Amino acid sequence: MASQLKKLTDLKRAFVDFEDMSELVGRVKTRVDDINRRNVTAAGDDEIGKQYHEQADKPTAALTTLVTAVRDRLKSIGTAGQDAADMFDAADQDANDLVK
Repeated sequence: MASQLKKLTDLKRAFVDFEDMSELVGRVKTRVDDINRRNVTAAGDDEIGKQYHEQADKPTAALTTLVTAVRDRLKSIGTAGQDAADMFDAADQDANDLVK
């Protein structure tokens, strides 16, 4: 006998939190981007500046990539979760309509 799937009553609301987290990480990304822009011009073009950029540029780019990926993944999870909740609601409505 198959088990019955049940949707939590607050499922859709739970996935709103993922969108909120995505927006928060997006604000962090904005700060990281600002730091990166300042970083490019602050060290200068002399030998010390070149040495600095050799050490700082690659990790800074990696941080930007990571923060962007986390933001995008959180948004994707939030959207997919809300879509799944909508599908459960539609299935419940269809089942109710069939019973009537």
